[in-house]
Amino acid sequence: MKKHTLSLVFGAILLALLPGCSTNTQGDDASPVFLQGSFTLLPLQKNVADNTPLQFSSTTLKNVLKAPSTSIQFLDVQVDSYTVTWQRIDGGKTASPTQIFGGEVSVPAGGSSTLNNYPYMSADSLIRPPLDQLFPYNGGIDHETGRAEIRQAGVVIWQGHTLSGQPVSSVPATFDMIFIYQGTGIRVQPAGVR
Repeated sequence: MKKHTLSLVFGAILLALLPGCSTNTQGDDASPVFLQGSFTLLPLQKNVADNTPLQFSSTTLKNVLKAPSTSIQFLDVQVDSYTVTWQRIDGGKTASPTQIFGGEVSVPAGGSSTLNNYPYMSADSLIRPPLDQLFPYNGGIDHETGRAEIRQAGVVIWQGHTLSGQPVSSVPATFDMIFIYQGTGIRVQPAGVR
């Protein structure tokens, strides 16, 4: 009986010393709120030759209370920035570089804000590797997949702080995008044809 009791006590001590498993799917930060983003009316594809940033007409950003009974005083979130990390989803290895954009929006506690025409990739990044391979002067084909398009997923995380100064970040929000090259519509007549 002593051995069994000693084993139980020793096991309980070990369990107490191990790091706990968290059920907080929004992260283990101390902030009583987190941000959650969603995209609406996404374009199906983006032309790398149109010389404009990748923007979405509407993004909704929610300020979610981790404990609904929490007082909402000073829990409005000022979004300072958001980071867009790109991942290839077409079998290619090289992805567009990560970009950070300014936030400049306030999200009320327990409420939401709509972000209109916020950029998720700069116009300059559309002409940088790996997307530059889609231009005709670079062959018009992605060297890693052999296709005339590049598919990537954008993973967005918004960062900010509550009015009381606590840092806040969002759960990652993901969207897919197909990047293609479409010329300006100017037809070039083949040599020797009149």
